[in-house]
Parts: sequence; C-alpha cells; structure tokens
Amino acid sequence: MGFAILRTQKLKHLASARRSLKHAFRDQDTPNANPELTPSNTHIGASSVDEGMAKLEALLPPNRRSDAVLAIEYLVSASPEDLQGKTRAQQDAYLLDALKWIQDRHGAGNVVYAGIHRDETTPHLYAYAVPLDADTGRLNAKKWLGGAKALNQMQTEFAAKVGAPHGLQRGVERSKATHTTIREHYAQIKAGQQQATQEATITADDLKPVKSRSAGLLGALRLSSDVETPEGVAERLTDRVKAVAVASVAAQQETKKLKAENAQLRKEVSSLSKAAGNWMELVNNLAKSQLDKLFELARGFHRENQEAKREQEKRWAEQERERQTQVVKGRSTKDRGR
Repeated sequence: MGFAILRTQKLKHLASARRSLKHAFRDQDTPNANPELTPSNTHIGASSVDEGMAKLEALLPPNRRSDAVLAIEYLVSASPEDLQGKTRAQQDAYLLDALKWIQDRHGAGNVVYAGIHRDETTPHLYAYAVPLDADTGRLNAKKWLGGAKALNQMQTEFAAKVGAPHGLQRGVERSKATHTTIREHYAQIKAGQQQATQEATITADDLKPVKSRSAGLLGALRLSSDVETPEGVAERLTDRVKAVAVASVAAQQETKKLKAENAQLRKEVSSLSKAAGNWMELVNNLAKSQLDKLFELARGFHRENQEAKREQEKRWAEQERERQTQVVKGRSTKDRGR
C-alpha cells in the first residue's frame, strides 16, 4: 500500500493568496510543469485568479487581526508510484473524495477554489479554504491547524476516510521525518532546476577566450600570450558541462536509492500494520481481567529476555577474560623458552 499525502500552508496576506493562485492557474512561470499537459488541468469554483481572489475577499470579515490566516491551502497527493499506477478515473476519484473531505471540514461555501494539476510529475489536488469559525464568524485557523495534536489527528482522519478506500495508508505516525510545507516543496524543486540551468547554460561571454593571470609583464610586452586557444575554450566548457552531467547522474542515483528505501519502508510498515491488525483481532474481545493477565505474561517474558541477555553478556565477558589469560600465559611460556 502506498501513502496518502496531505500538506497545508497558511496564507496570511492577500498578496500571498494571489501569488499562490497565479501558480495554480499557471499565470506565472512554472518550470516543473509540462505546458503541453496544462490544458488537462481541472479548475473548480473559479476560472481565473481574479475570480478566485474575489470569492476569497468576499468571505473575509471586515474587522480582522492583522496577523490572521486568510486562507488555508491544502495539497493532496499520494506516493508517486502508486498514484501514477492508477487510471485517470481512479486518480480523479481519490482527489475528488479529498476535496469533499475538505469541504465537509470547512463547509463547502468556505472552499473558494480547488483544482487538479496533471501537468506535473504526480497528479495532485490543491484547495483554498477560508478558516471561518461558524460559532464566532471570525477567522480561526487554529481550530483546524492548532498544534501538533490537531495536525496528527488531521492526518489520521484523512488517511482513514479518504486514503484507505483508495488503497492508501497513513504515513508512519510520530516518525522523525521532516515535514515539508507546500512552499518548501516547490522551492526545493525550483532551486534545483535553476542551479542546474545556470551551470549548464553557455553564454556568448563564455565562448570568449580567457586570459591567464600568468601572462604578466611578458604578456603586456607582447612577448608572450596566455590567451586560451579554441581547443582550450572547448575543453573548459566541456569540463563545466561534464560536471553538471555527473551531478545529474548522481542525483538520479540518489533518487533511485531513495525510492528503493521508500519501497522497503512501505513493506515494513505493511508488515507491522498486518501484525498490529492480527494482534488487535486476538485481543479485541478479551475482558479487562484477561487483558491484565496477558500484559502480566508479556511483562514476565520481557523480564526473562532481559535476564537471559544479561547472562549471555556475562558469559561473553568471562570467555573474553579467559582468552586474554591464555594469551598472557602463552607469551610467558614463549619468553621462558628464550
């Protein structure tokens, strides 16, 4: 089973919301998107940046705190190999169920716009919800994103209600993996692409022969010239492009390694989930007294294992001391023989 992926981003300024919507509608340069596939993207609730902004602003209370969260941006995806392995209909069913979950969470009227990007490597849904608290009529993002416990519960609920029906499971709970926000996710992709493009791009200035600093006085007197030859220019640029190619191959190998590790982790998680399920099935109908007895037995086994471990370590230590004694005796006998 692959993993259901849910990310959130707080938008505290209208400028931030507009910038995010421009990305959603491809009204700005998006290096990681394939323009040939952009027409296959889906827009729900608004057909332009201006329409989306108008709907958002219409919901905002006139009196609000300057640091209030104006919108929560949701991004929904799944493990790339799992989502890419689904048909278009299966992908849409999962993503639209995710949208329904977001609408139920905030109220359909407060989800001003949503869409599906199909022009990037992995299809994904994004949605913008105004965090209006129905009880107070005020903006209150903390009600949905208030602290680690709320975020943990959100991930668990999403995986159970949306992921599981589509064969996707929750990520490892309380893992030490670093959470990446939507903004950080795209920033990392863009930074890597920009760096590779800059290093691989050859300009007219790069084609000009370069003077060596060693030309010195002889060069100034025209008695010697350390200006690059055409072959030297070609060699310099070849080395530069080669370095980018080597880095690209290394990145591909690292990606392949990470995918393999991810596949192994999924197997381990699946095995643990199955074991946990079997355990729960066994203990589900036991009475409290029976559970107490079971836990006491488990604690007894734990104590026995710890004692056996200490005894084993003691035996190893005794064997090591005996070996050291034999070594010393051997040396003494050898010395007397001399």
